[in-house]
Amino acid sequence: MRKKIMLFFIFLVAIPIITIYSVAISIFYDNTKTDLQMRFSNNIHGVGKNVERFFTDALDLTTYPLMETNLKAFLSMPEQSENHFQLISNANNILMSMPYGFSNGIRGVSLLSRNQIPINAGINLNLTKDEIEAAKALKSRPYWEYHDVSGLKDAQQEAYNHIFVTRMLKNPSNLSEEIGYIKIAMSRQQLAETILADQIDHDIAYFIVDEQNKALVDTKGDAGDFKLGPETSYDNLLQLADREAISTQISGHYYISAHKIERTPFILYSVVKPNILTIIKETLIKGLSLTALLVFIFALLLSATFSQIITAPLVKLGKRMKSITNEDFSVRIDVKRNDELSVLANNFNRMAERLDFLYKEVYMSRLNLQQAQLHALQAQINPHFLYNTLDTIYWMSEMGDTKNVSLMVSNMSKMMRLTLSPNNRDMVQLSEELEHLSSYINIQRIRYGDQFVFAIECPEDLKSCYVLRLLLQPLVENALVHGLKDSTSGMVKVKIYSVEDALIYEVMNDGTPADVAEIKRLLEEDGSGIRGFALRNIRERLALKNGHGFHLDCYVRDGITVFQITQKLRKDSDGSEEELPLLDGAGGKE
Repeated sequence: MRKKIMLFFIFLVAIPIITIYSVAISIFYDNTKTDLQMRFSNNIHGVGKNVERFFTDALDLTTYPLMETNLKAFLSMPEQSENHFQLISNANNILMSMPYGFSNGIRGVSLLSRNQIPINAGINLNLTKDEIEAAKALKSRPYWEYHDVSGLKDAQQEAYNHIFVTRMLKNPSNLSEEIGYIKIAMSRQQLAETILADQIDHDIAYFIVDEQNKALVDTKGDAGDFKLGPETSYDNLLQLADREAISTQISGHYYISAHKIERTPFILYSVVKPNILTIIKETLIKGLSLTALLVFIFALLLSATFSQIITAPLVKLGKRMKSITNEDFSVRIDVKRNDELSVLANNFNRMAERLDFLYKEVYMSRLNLQQAQLHALQAQINPHFLYNTLDTIYWMSEMGDTKNVSLMVSNMSKMMRLTLSPNNRDMVQLSEELEHLSSYINIQRIRYGDQFVFAIECPEDLKSCYVLRLLLQPLVENALVHGLKDSTSGMVKVKIYSVEDALIYEVMNDGTPADVAEIKRLLEEDGSGIRGFALRNIRERLALKNGHGFHLDCYVRDGITVFQITQKLRKDSDGSEEELPLLDGAGGKE
């Protein structure tokens, strides 16, 4: 049997591998040319899009002064202006914070008003007379200035590390009126880095040229000196860039791909002499990966065969037992064997029947009743805070306070995620409860400013405990609405700690001391009025979830009003899923 399995393994693996390699080798050379053309064509277009953003940002920046009020006022200010210095100062401030900052390679911006007053941001730029004349001749079209770096080594190219664009600015309201000039310096080095970031082969070189085949960028890298003919003339590159299909042509052993840079006269092209050994290596790696996949599939088939014979009955029994732990007592096992596993299956079926009876007849009715009561109480507090916050957001938006509106909406969104989600459980980790409270406090800080001080004190090791959710926020709200309602300043502090098997919340405020007797009367009465609603809600939920000995108290200590919640200390998720306490006997509700 063992030899048969080994022979089966050899035939199952060897024959497919031989077939796959034979087919791969036969089609490899037929498809290599097309694959390489597509690869380098896709690469040059991807690099071209990144390069276009580089030039587009600079060109957009040259027209920005015509749309910005302070810059436009500076450019067109009269020679004798009463607020001459103020206009220059405002323009300088705006120039230092112009869009794009100095990202995408922009290193300096210079403006020259029609009164020949310059302002500058970034590197020092001077608008020369020749540049002004050249820009004027182009009638508001960009004038590009750069050095040809073709044939220069890297150290020599660093001396010409900027590309300049100059543009004459005209009054948008009167296009015949010249109001100034703008000059921008772009980093040639960062442009090269942008190109090389998408380099797919160490032997590929990229160039950017103009109509005279002057090179703005030349990144030969490790590719060496390319000896090309007329294929790299501007006209040929332009035709190559206009192709809709594969835009790569072959010159000897070289592949040339081109891309026309929008809004400029420049063309980006790449030259590469691919190493066929690298391609073969990649093919072999793919073949080895396929081999590993085949071996894995074979192992799965083999293990599935053995598991079907030996382990399938045990796996089936394990799944049924897992269903029992998830309170599905209706599962049964079909007994079709006559061995030890059949005895185990029969015992399991009898146990499931007994548990099903006990669950449905003795416990389920009470548990459903208590869970329904708990959910009803939980649902009552969900909209309790929403109305005041929405009203505050409305008035802030009316007054144009968009920043605080955004902050309040963000924090309210976090609160609603916890309070309004239909899938939320009764129990959450304390860290999530504190996150909900922090969102509420952030909203109150926006409403009241620095009028009140909020503080939360909680040991880190308790934040992983599981607690009944939405207990802290109603108490903090109660402290603000009732304790500090007549105060212009005050403090609300939340202190959380544990004593043996109990987790304790203390919510304190230094406002008007509470009437403890009145609060205890409100807690003890069974009325459904608005007064005392939040406190009764907390008391009822604590009793339903925790049973006897866990409660809500109120007392005054040294003029400080303290509301104290005591609940079970649950250290793990199992504690969060424990059964609700029954409402009779020792577990009766307080």
